Amino acid sequence: MSIASAFEILFDSKEDADCTFIIHNSKELPTHQLILVHQSPVFKAMIKGPMAPKNQRHEITDPQVTFDDFNNFLKFLYTEKCDVNVENIEVLLHFSDMYDVSSLAEFSVNTLVKTLSANDLLQFAEFGILNVKNCDIVLKCLTEISKVQKPFSLQYQKENEKIWISPELVLEFAKRCPRTHYITENKIFEKVLEWANGQCEKRNIVAKAKNLKEIMAPFVSYFKLKNMDIGYLTSTVYEYELIPEKRLLKYFRDYIKIYNISASLGYCPTSPPYAPASPTYAPCSPTYSPMSPSFSPC
Repeated sequence: MSIASAFEILFDSKEDADCTFIIHNSKELPTHQLILVHQSPVFKAMIKGPMAPKNQRHEITDPQVTFDDFNNFLKFLYTEKCDVNVENIEVLLHFSDMYDVSSLAEFSVNTLVKTLSANDLLQFAEFGILNVKNCDIVLKCLTEISKVQKPFSLQYQKENEKIWISPELVLEFAKRCPRTHYITENKIFEKVLEWANGQCEKRNIVAKAKNLKEIMAPFVSYFKLKNMDIGYLTSTVYEYELIPEKRLLKYFRDYIKIYNISASLGYCPTSPPYAPASPTYAPCSPTYSPMSPSFSPC
């Protein structure tokens, strides 16, 4: 029998338990001091410190915690695994922070992100923006998003409403989302542009070049022009002045230099696959709708 299996049996049987937690003056959870003090410095202080009760009966009155939550947490301390889902992730991260068990946060987030859709990942990333104390939730979500093959927009469903993600998360998306075969630099730019159009609609302003440029200004420095298709840069990006002209000019100059050198050697440089923008994808067009069926962000 492995040590992990033995600890799991010990957790289930409660045999020789020498410590008890009482949850909200109701149900009791017998545990083993040896396990707890070696997994959490907070439990060590509670159990071995000068204020520890002689009978080792500890009351848990935290309003965020239920009996099942605490039992699930203790299971992790014994076995380094527990149940993780969208309903209990916040309380698991709460336990990780309160009892100084960083491995619980890592396990919980790593487990959950592999089960979420792209839009649910965006919602979880929003939670991560506000919970910087925990492990890097935002990057873990973005890493999973970079593997998504199905079309998605920078929105998530909340109750019966679609919510555009926050500017803070858009910045993280542009800055830190891994570029992959599915999420290319072009796709990153297109999704941010679609988000900017959504912001124009939300603010009830026309989605014209001036407004889009202003909304996208905080993000443009994070787009890697060298990885974008030259055709896309000379059409949508240039025509709507979405990137400073000086920066575009430098890129075009560098591209021409590379092209000339390549031509002299007998081959032409390649760029990422380019699909011309659909006529309906015109940010300054009064008929444009970011949710239009004719517009496919992917």
